[in-house]
Amino acid sequence: MRYAISGQARREKKKELAQLKSLVRNIWHWEDVDQVYGGGLGEDVVNKIIEDTERRITEIELELSKPHISIERENKLNEILWH
Repeated sequence: MRYAISGQARREKKKELAQLKSLVRNIWHWEDVDQVYGGGLGEDVVNKIIEDTERRITEIELELSKPHISIERENKLNEILWH
């Protein structure tokens, strides 16, 4: 299947997506380590980071799943012709 974003731009988006997912997966581990050494963020701040990151993950996933314009055009033509 062809997508609206392809080539190098797609690889960069997928890399960003992987980094964001890693952040959400590991943030509490990193936060625990920071607290051991006397630093760290508050729980509210961490939850806000997770919320914002999950929102960005959803945006990127939608961008990456958008089909190429020719596929959208073909689907619309098929819908008109067969319905």
